[in-house]
Amino acid sequence: MTASAHYSIHYQLFDLPHLTPGKRRRYLKGVLLLVHRGSGLLQLGRQYFPLTTGEAAFLPADTLFAWHSLADSHVSRIELSCRLNQPAQPGRCQPSGLLAAIAGKLAAWQGEKHWQGAYGRLCRALYDELPAQQLLPFEAMSPLVSQVSKAPAGLSLDQEQQQAFRRQFGCDLASWQRQLALLHMLRDLPKSADPDQLAREHGFASFPQFEQDCRHWLGSPCHTGGKTG
Repeated sequence: MTASAHYSIHYQLFDLPHLTPGKRRRYLKGVLLLVHRGSGLLQLGRQYFPLTTGEAAFLPADTLFAWHSLADSHVSRIELSCRLNQPAQPGRCQPSGLLAAIAGKLAAWQGEKHWQGAYGRLCRALYDELPAQQLLPFEAMSPLVSQVSKAPAGLSLDQEQQQAFRRQFGCDLASWQRQLALLHMLRDLPKSADPDQLAREHGFASFPQFEQDCRHWLGSPCHTGGKTG
């Protein structure tokens, strides 16, 4: 992960090899997320909205949400000070070619990160392009993403749909379903009196299998004391 804060615009790049659960919180700044590769889940309340390769989302300041990055995702995150004019409502969008190109240049930036130099101009250009984005409700998804969102656990796809899924989500359906099950299990585990039963309810053969999946997808043993989402 790289990070740089400049005045009222804070840019971060997340290049994550493992599933990275987030925690719900309110931010003092507006947040723009743009997925360069892979996918993630935006959690608003108890709802999870997939955000896939090439998509973006904007969350105004004081929005309660969590962002869960799935394994092998590459995501730009831009925080905008409340002093800057920005959209008042949250939403998802297919970013314009210019916005995507600017975010891509920031993601690949290797030079000095001076606000008065080229890096700062890119940050300001990205902000200037934000009003041109057509924000849609998070429920406004492509047919495939909508299908996945409505019935993720029991979903099956034909070969053509599997190829489209891999292009959009950056992994196969089974891997995506496994990571989603892990997120739900981690969310519910702190209040469960019977972890083994909970594991079976979320599609794991046993609690040890859940722990094995944690090591595989999270890159470390699960931590049962915290709460995800």
